[in-house]
Amino acid sequence: MLYAHVSPESARILVQELSQTKEAKWYQRVKIIHLSSQGKTVPELAGLFEPCAATIRDYIHQYHAGGLAGLKADSSDGAPKKIPLTKAEWDELLRRSPSQFDRLDTAARNWSQGLLVNYFRHYYEVIVTQSTISKCLKRLGIRWNRGALKVTSPDPLYTVKRQRIEALKKKPTPGH
Repeated sequence: MLYAHVSPESARILVQELSQTKEAKWYQRVKIIHLSSQGKTVPELAGLFEPCAATIRDYIHQYHAGGLAGLKADSSDGAPKKIPLTKAEWDELLRRSPSQFDRLDTAARNWSQGLLVNYFRHYYEVIVTQSTISKCLKRLGIRWNRGALKVTSPDPLYTVKRQRIEALKKKPTPGH
């Protein structure tokens, strides 16, 4: 069984903190530690409070590692950022060369996840991680393999021309 180990001096500080705090979430964390130190089990505490048993265990471990300071909530910017592109927009972006984007200031002809991070920062003002990019690509069913050299062009009609050529390749030739 996991219990919070609290010295008599720390127990006095916990009670003092409980009487002075005005923030509900902080009160709950401190109260969980206080009750755990008095012999309440993790499942009992999970039944009394909103956090699940795993979160309560985390609180106890945080308290053991750093006292009340270790129990303080880490600041978070909230949910991870969403990448504002559809699958079709991703496909079009990945077909283009990173060197075509002036703000990236690169001569690279193939995308890397690091370049994509910079792309979103410069063109969408969104800070994302390489992990976020990887998860987004996977969710959309876009395979991310080792880059192959891609032929690109600064010609604005390049995409239209490329699509026309692909359509011609698929047409059956006369006599076949």
